[in-house]
Amino acid sequence: MIRLIHSEIWKLKRYYVIWIGIATMLTVVLLTCFMEIGTPGAPTFSSFSENVIWNNFSLIFPATIVLIAGYIIERERTDDTLKNLAAIPVSFRRLLVGKIIVCGMITIFLAIAEFLFTTIISFILGYGELTLFIMIKALWQMIGMNCFVFIAVLPIIIFTGQRAGAFMPGVAFAFFYGIIGIFASGHSLTSLYPITIGLGFINYQNGNDTGIYNIPLCFTVLLILVAITTIMLFLAHDRAKIQRAKRGTV
Repeated sequence: MIRLIHSEIWKLKRYYVIWIGIATMLTVVLLTCFMEIGTPGAPTFSSFSENVIWNNFSLIFPATIVLIAGYIIERERTDDTLKNLAAIPVSFRRLLVGKIIVCGMITIFLAIAEFLFTTIISFILGYGELTLFIMIKALWQMIGMNCFVFIAVLPIIIFTGQRAGAFMPGVAFAFFYGIIGIFASGHSLTSLYPITIGLGFINYQNGNDTGIYNIPLCFTVLLILVAITTIMLFLAHDRAKIQRAKRGTV
């Protein structure tokens, strides 16, 4: 598995999709910056980073990580390398697990990029409260939230990854999935909706609005997500290969 992960990391050097991920992190920070202009009161690093986290999980990151994961899985089909891997042999399930682990690493990397963009823009614009403690807290929250969102969209990645050309509909669904999180959190469903449970784990507080989270419920939803993901991985196989075989027998 270590060799497989190392190979997947090496392949990332050839994929422009990683730059798309970095660009989306910059986009969400710039979008939040423009939103701060119309907000009354003097913005601080804390309020800015909190709004970046909110916009990222609800507008950008779910679709972004599904796009990246779907793309690197689909490349095995478009580059016609799946049959070579099968000859080693490397099962499709093992390959999928390796790519998911690498996508988890990308999730953390994008959170760090998001933090750096947030910090740089805050410094340039002179936002207050730019202290080491608050910066460490913001970094931890960004990494944590990205990781929990990644877990929430894993079933989408696994489902679409088994089907050729299915990752773009998965991206669209993930975007919708994230948008619904805005309404779910506004109707006291934050601790129940998969995309938003991370807010409870990182103890997200937006300004004067003190959030109250049901951590046991968040943990229960997380366990359900992990269970669903494990079952889907256990049952995963290259359905596109089966479809090709059926067409060949017709």
